[in-house]
Amino acid sequence: MRLTIAILTKNEELLIERAIRASSWADEVLVLDSGSTDRTVEIAQRAGARVEHQPWLGWLGQHRKAVELAKNDWVMKIDADEIITPELARSIQQALGADPDPKDGFALDRTEEFMGEFMPNARRKLRRLDFVRVFNRRHSNWDPEVLIHERVKVAGTVHMLDGKLLHWRNPTYSRVVTTFNSNADTEAKMILRDRPQGPSVLAIVFKPLLRFGWTYFLRGGWRCGMRGYIYSVTRALGEFLSLAKAWEQRHTEPKPHPTLGSDPVS
Repeated sequence: MRLTIAILTKNEELLIERAIRASSWADEVLVLDSGSTDRTVEIAQRAGARVEHQPWLGWLGQHRKAVELAKNDWVMKIDADEIITPELARSIQQALGADPDPKDGFALDRTEEFMGEFMPNARRKLRRLDFVRVFNRRHSNWDPEVLIHERVKVAGTVHMLDGKLLHWRNPTYSRVVTTFNSNADTEAKMILRDRPQGPSVLAIVFKPLLRFGWTYFLRGGWRCGMRGYIYSVTRALGEFLSLAKAWEQRHTEPKPHPTLGSDPVS
């Protein structure tokens, strides 16, 4: 079974060659670029990838466009800051070489980097089956209901692959927080779509605490010292930001100036 590995890019000149080299065993490496102004396109072409251009359609739209442009029905999606390990590559080749049912999909385990070290996987084991990255576009595709942290809707059975996908960007902490803050805008839209009245007070208070407890205590963040504590707090912050932004949209209106005659709270 022939496979296309699709990579979304915008200004990824520092990482794109690494991602392509780790994907070079595939039948096609497709880079879908959304307006890079650095050397991303040049480097990708030099590394042997096929480069296509598409103005940004949002995460979901961009993913679906990459699937549409692929030359092969079996598609795998990675980001420019992800690395396919040799073990994972062998597992994918073996799975596709066994003539799988085209309705099936393949999930994998991704290891996250934080401040220069890998963190324990924060996903529950059952949720890891939702992390499908290899699928056949004739029967499966990205779920149109999931606007961020995209999920593939598989027509058949999901199988778990061996090996790891490494997520390694090593940004500054400021950039990590900026990413969480940006993602929270889309996450808030999804919260309001499912709960038009906005999140409850209990959700805003307790969901971030539960996220911290899960990441730090149950998933082993405590084993990583201060780095693990900061990582767990940051994931809780991301949960809080999405809830707070959803609440803001339902319960407040922008006020650029104070109301005349109003007194500050003493």
